[in-house]
Amino acid sequence: MEKNKKSGRGYVAWNDDMDKALLETLVEYYNKGEKCQNGWKSHVYTAAIKNVHEKCGVDITKDNILVRNKAFDKHCNVINGMLGSSGFGWDSNKNRISVDSVMQFGKPTSR
Repeated sequence: MEKNKKSGRGYVAWNDDMDKALLETLVEYYNKGEKCQNGWKSHVYTAAIKNVHEKCGVDITKDNILVRNKAFDKHCNVINGMLGSSGFGWDSNKNRISVDSVMQFGKPTSR
């Protein structure tokens, strides 16, 4: 896989493979109880950096992980809001949100 280029401020353009490699590491260490009240233990960041590099050929930093975690948190908040609303559910087979109905110009329609 091609290396992502960082700009002068350390920006990294994340892709699905990078997200998967990062999340694999975070889930593994979460299941081991390696998350503190204030965040991840330092060796978890090291493992995540190594895993993303090995699987994707991209060099990232702890700061890149912190920024990506903030994006994950925002996405989770949006998803939880949707799942708490009428007309939305979770499809366990496809691992994605299902939409039962949507509003179009004030009237519910089926999909």
